[in-house]
Amino acid sequence: MCLAAASVRAATVELFAPRPFGYFLGDLITLEAVVTLDPGFRLEPGSLPRPRPVTYWLDLRRAELADLPQVNGARRYRLTLTYQTFYAPLETRGLDIPAVPLTARDGDHVLNLTVPAWSFASSPLRSLIAGGGANPMALQPDIAPRPHPLRTDLRRAGGAAALSLACALGLAGLRGWGPFGRRRPPFSAAARDMRRMLAAPPAAEAYSKALLRLHRAFDAAAGRRLLADDVPDFLAAAPHLATAADTIARFFHASRVAFFGQGPDAAMAEMAPEALLSLARRLAVAERKGAVRPAAAPAAREATA
Repeated sequence: MCLAAASVRAATVELFAPRPFGYFLGDLITLEAVVTLDPGFRLEPGSLPRPRPVTYWLDLRRAELADLPQVNGARRYRLTLTYQTFYAPLETRGLDIPAVPLTARDGDHVLNLTVPAWSFASSPLRSLIAGGGANPMALQPDIAPRPHPLRTDLRRAGGAAALSLACALGLAGLRGWGPFGRRRPPFSAAARDMRRMLAAPPAAEAYSKALLRLHRAFDAAAGRRLLADDVPDFLAAAPHLATAADTIARFFHASRVAFFGQGPDAAMAEMAPEALLSLARRLAVAERKGAVRPAAAPAAREATA
């Protein structure tokens, strides 16, 4: 509807309301008003309604203002008002939501607007006198929920929990976590120790310790002292490690140069520390995939001593 102002300007307020009937105690009612102003005018923020009790039975819960695209330079707004009714009528009764005053301003020009009042019908939750079984509109007892058997669901949940626990324990054993750390596979343990050794200075001494640590891993995997000449037979018995045969040969050659040749510096030129650590990690991965562990525990203990 179009509302006139007290000044020389004019504006329009269009009210969009929901159905005017079928509301009960506690229901929310949302009204939308589209306000169109002449160029230059703006709504005064202080004139916008604030959430508050409007009457003893009506509360304004939310008031939201949004800008709309301008039309021919005219500024447009959408004002959304959400009310909640707390009126509990004994019979259907008409109620009014009061009008909302607004103010627009363009410099010294003031424009008074009004979002019009709106009427709706509020209905009782139930009739004042219960009609019993003869009244089909009387409130009926609540429907009891149908019991749902949980035995199958609990069995499935227990099975899933047991499977998850078994997988976690298997992974912990494979990775050597927690109490399984003592049973860490030799190459996995060596890779962990070598990373720490190679990070400590001096480089030549750290490299020599890393070479010895990887030798002890080979001894533990073979169940005996493993020399360079024994590597082909060892790889034949452990085919999951055979993919690294060339790098293993380089390792034994670098070890011979370090301990029986020109020393660690020359060995590092044959096989860099990064390549040495990469070999240990590669063997650890192949070891986990192959899941082959030596049965000669006494010899392995002697090798790692």
